[in-house]
Amino acid sequence: MNRSAAAVLVVLAVVSIATIGAPMTVAGTGAGDSRASQLTQPALEPQPTTDTAAQLQTDSDSRIAFATANDTPDFDRTTFEITVHDDGSATWTFRYEQRFGTGDENESADREAFEEFADDFEAEESGLYDRFVEQAQAMTDSGSELTGREMDATDFERSATVEDQFGSRGIVEMSFTWHGFAHVEDGTVEVGDVFQDMYIGPDQSIEITAGDGLTFDRAEPEDSAQYSRTELEDANSVRWSGEQQFLDGQPWVVLVQDGATDSSGFLSRGDLSWYLAVAAIVALGIAGGGLWYRRRSDDTDTGNGTSAAQTDGPDTMSAPTAPAEDDHGESHTAAPEPLPDEELLTDEDRVVKLIRENGGRMKQVNIVEETGWSKSKVSMLLSDMADEGTISKLRVGRENIISLEGYEPEATKSPFDE
Repeated sequence: MNRSAAAVLVVLAVVSIATIGAPMTVAGTGAGDSRASQLTQPALEPQPTTDTAAQLQTDSDSRIAFATANDTPDFDRTTFEITVHDDGSATWTFRYEQRFGTGDENESADREAFEEFADDFEAEESGLYDRFVEQAQAMTDSGSELTGREMDATDFERSATVEDQFGSRGIVEMSFTWHGFAHVEDGTVEVGDVFQDMYIGPDQSIEITAGDGLTFDRAEPEDSAQYSRTELEDANSVRWSGEQQFLDGQPWVVLVQDGATDSSGFLSRGDLSWYLAVAAIVALGIAGGGLWYRRRSDDTDTGNGTSAAQTDGPDTMSAPTAPAEDDHGESHTAAPEPLPDEELLTDEDRVVKLIRENGGRMKQVNIVEETGWSKSKVSMLLSDMADEGTISKLRVGRENIISLEGYEPEATKSPFDE
């Protein structure tokens, strides 16, 4: 391939916001590449023919070339970087990398072609950048519809640079701030409820970074997560790389603000370790003080020349004091108050109890309202319960109907017509 045929391409699909039943394509990752990264945001179960969706995927009809359009090599790597802030907003960055000199062209030719593109890309707003802005706004609109939170896309930026560290390569980055991206409550920031049917390809990654004042507490799926440090609570970022299909509501991350408790009311792992260390020191101090007091008492008794047992004799040893009884022989020992029944139930038991109290079936949105849990937590919990056969789920229009065994609605009519 000669130099005139060399090209490095950025592919972003054309945005199409349609009514229910038509998908909305919001971004792409590599020219002519069927490996797509999808951010679909319909209802809680995949319904591509009935729900509005937002997808990150390629579109071969919307190619923008650095030099010419005679060839369409893929980018070597695509990374979706999400920096989460304590107010629930997030900075999204789409990062595309292309190494120079990996094809038939030499490194200097690839570099020259990229630098020519970079000058034009940063000098004026191209069609590529305009489509990115439209796609970001479409993503926030879809996320707002899914979660019910107010969302907006602002602070758009773009850059195209050359990096020579660890090999010469061209870097294209486009970013924006997604307001309302994460759910914030009681000092915790929860990420995941905007993700539905999330998929990343073999050469793609999604990376979530903790912003200032935030610490990671949980991250799922845990088995494929890569931490920037050995322990999650010490890491400043979590990454998932390579081809994988995520469950609804994943990637799911919980971050806690410094000094706050997590969403379940317990201390974060980092704070918990600190408090356990303090508790251990206090316990050792109490134990040491008790031992010192006991030894001092023994020394005092020995100094008097007799012990309590020798003075009183075996027949006069004091018996343990029994609980006082009233005239009816009843003990006055106070019994501990039992915990409320609700606190003894597991999350699954609470859901079953709630559905049973509402006639054996409920809308999923009503379960969210009654429990006060986040949509992503309820979605994941109900999916597990459905897999175990505890409940059944039926899609009716844009609603999920959750039923106990024996209360399943007839599929031919609305479950709430009775």
